[in-house]
Amino acid sequence: MARELRLGRIGYINVLPIYHALDCSGNSNGFQVVSGTPAELNARLFAGELDVSAISSVEYGRHFRNYVLLPDLSISTEGDVGSVLFFSRLPCHRLTGKEVLLSQASATSAALLKILLYELYGARPLYRAGPVTNGLPDGCYGLLAIGDEALRLRAAGIYPYFLDLGRAWHELTGLPFVFGVWAARREVFQQRPAEVRRLHRALLKAKHQGLQALPHLCQQAQNSVNLSYVELRHYFQQLCYDLGPPQQKGLTAFFQYLHHYTTLEEMPQLEFI
Repeated sequence: MARELRLGRIGYINVLPIYHALDCSGNSNGFQVVSGTPAELNARLFAGELDVSAISSVEYGRHFRNYVLLPDLSISTEGDVGSVLFFSRLPCHRLTGKEVLLSQASATSAALLKILLYELYGARPLYRAGPVTNGLPDGCYGLLAIGDEALRLRAAGIYPYFLDLGRAWHELTGLPFVFGVWAARREVFQQRPAEVRRLHRALLKAKHQGLQALPHLCQQAQNSVNLSYVELRHYFQQLCYDLGPPQQKGLTAFFQYLHHYTTLEEMPQLEFI
């Protein structure tokens, strides 16, 4: 008998509307859920340790020939995202030559920050990757935080300046920004198309159920981050989990910037199951 498909899940509250219903159903869906940071899931899907996963948008761009996208699923926003934030001791336009710290958890957010600081502020900081804590290392003037750590740092209010990357991208382009997508390994889809499609349908059903259950999800999320029910409700309402034409246009624009800056050697194509 074929093994269960292995599904990657981001270990942050931003995906609760997708995975809550799956969590409630236990193991009755016929697939195994594996949690991790976006960077960990990127590596595991690429290595073949997962079959389908939420991954960073930039991971799809780097290895698009290895993957196919699952339609109508993303982590995106049109404006504020709330949980992908750059905190700084200085205004952004004064950061050229200053060291800033990038969270190791998300390749997409790190690539986006570099675009935004240069395109909007003309800034070229010195970037280094490392673990994000409440305090900045000596000689460091800013840090990029994502997910639950970004929510907690903003609630703490210890930095004089912060930039919401979703809002900044919208100011630059007028488009939504897609932070993450769901993708299947191309070879897995070719070998097991019916199972991948069944998993896709389960995710879409779970998304619908999760968005209908936002009050309960906000109460549940209060255990993970230091935010009130009202703040969490506002946070979830900022997020979009679709991948329709507007999101695809924003994703393509992001890839165009990455291709222009030679972060991507070739322009990715959006291919779906």
